[in-house]
Amino acid sequence: IACKVASFARTCSFAPSLQSWHVSESSEHRMEAKKKDEAPVLSKEVAPLVLAFLNGWFDVLCFRQYKAFTLRQTGSTMNLGINLHLQDSVNIKFFFAILANYCGGCAIFKFLDTLLKGRNALTASAPVVLALQMANDRLRNAFPDVRWHMSLLAMSNGLFNTAAAEKFACLTHVITGHYQKMSTDLVLLGMKGLSKDQLRATWKSVCVLIAFFSGAFIGQAAGNLKHAIIPLCSKHRFGLLGVFYAALLVLSELPASRLFGSESPSAIRATGETTK
Repeated sequence: IACKVASFARTCSFAPSLQSWHVSESSEHRMEAKKKDEAPVLSKEVAPLVLAFLNGWFDVLCFRQYKAFTLRQTGSTMNLGINLHLQDSVNIKFFFAILANYCGGCAIFKFLDTLLKGRNALTASAPVVLALQMANDRLRNAFPDVRWHMSLLAMSNGLFNTAAAEKFACLTHVITGHYQKMSTDLVLLGMKGLSKDQLRATWKSVCVLIAFFSGAFIGQAAGNLKHAIIPLCSKHRFGLLGVFYAALLVLSELPASRLFGSESPSAIRATGETTK
């Protein structure tokens, strides 16, 4: 009888710990299910590749229109220095405006990100990017011989370039660094090998380069098409790209569960376990 009583006591003392283990396990399932449901439509791995593709396309359109690039400010900085020496006041004002607007775009994103405490800053930036790109088209069509509307593109570029750097941890407008990383990592791969994380980072740089090149190639090919819709699209070229940029920013924060429907099976299973 004493042995049975002792065995019963041990069982009773073990039951609460077993119950708490089931509760903690179910809570972990709920947390994992919640993370899956909050995962955005475009992950941090996919979004930079889409952005690199759009940037390649954008660079082609920008160069064909202005014979300049607004995604990167190396050229504007160089031209500002040259024209300061030449004392060309018109070009000094123009390139200074380009640089100021680019920095303004960077500051706008940082302001929104700080104001919103790091949440939904990409979504809040989307309409700003779209408005700037559409405004450029409107002014470009109204004043085709003027180049000052290029500053609106510089501000838009500064905004989403900063967003990509801070939220995706990947530069997609300056691809020189990706060429450098790919080249040096190939040397390390041949000499002593790379870890899984290093290989993943190398492959990401390769994918960014491929995406940027594809965007540039398709952008040029699309501009050479002989179709009735091409002139119409050309009038709104930057606004159309602005739609894609804005969609990218929104989808990088929008939970996939909100777009594609019901709760994930893992969440339903976790909820059922808790109910039991």
